Amino acid sequence: MEFHENCKRCQAPVFLNRTTDWYGNTVTTLNCWNGHYKWVKVDDVESDIKVDPKAHVVSSIGFFDIA
Repeated sequence: MEFHENCKRCQAPVFLNRTTDWYGNTVTTLNCWNGHYKWVKVDDVESDIKVDPKAHVVSSIGFFDIA
């Protein structure tokens, strides 16, 4: 995690996070610790997945810890 700024909504610290999701995709997010996301980028997603260009809602993001 790398600190970048303070959240414009709640003034909490905003961090750049990079992780791997359950399906092996690399997920990079810029968000505060209260869950306000500035952006989410998912790498290595299959190109044949159809995404509605008008949809702007992220239904869920799953993360797991390998320890």
